[in-house]
Amino acid sequence: MKFLKIQALVLVLVLLIGTLGCKKEDVGPNSKIAGTWKITSAVYKDSSGPLEFWALYNAVYACTKEITMTFTEDGKYSVSEPANCVDQDGLSLFLFTKNGTFTLTDDIALDIIESDSTPYKGKVVFGEGKFTWTYEEIFQGENSTLTVTFTQVK
Repeated sequence: MKFLKIQALVLVLVLLIGTLGCKKEDVGPNSKIAGTWKITSAVYKDSSGPLEFWALYNAVYACTKEITMTFTEDGKYSVSEPANCVDQDGLSLFLFTKNGTFTLTDDIALDIIESDSTPYKGKVVFGEGKFTWTYEEIFQGENSTLTVTFTQVK
């Protein structure tokens, strides 16, 4: 009987130590998007149909393939572009300002707020190693949609 009590006590101690030794992974509200991403597709669609303009950018400006966007757990983003990756007017080729903030809500809505406070409120769908962001607006009286696919940089 005494032997069973000692075994039970040892078992409880082992389970207790094992439980206390396990560390829970810190999963914040932005954990799905936190990291560095590259645009792999950007499609603008209006009444004239879809235009895959990111492929055109990549064909004309090869440096756009190297542009990355990093999202942090604290709700900020930053863009990294190769030096001299600009258009003929000297302007950035990326879709957003070089830094800003974002709000990810319930892993279905992603609002990107540029450094000049311009907000782009969109919907987001996460997949394995990628996410798709869709932004809709009325431009010059016409419905238009921008759908951007980001792939995580390893």
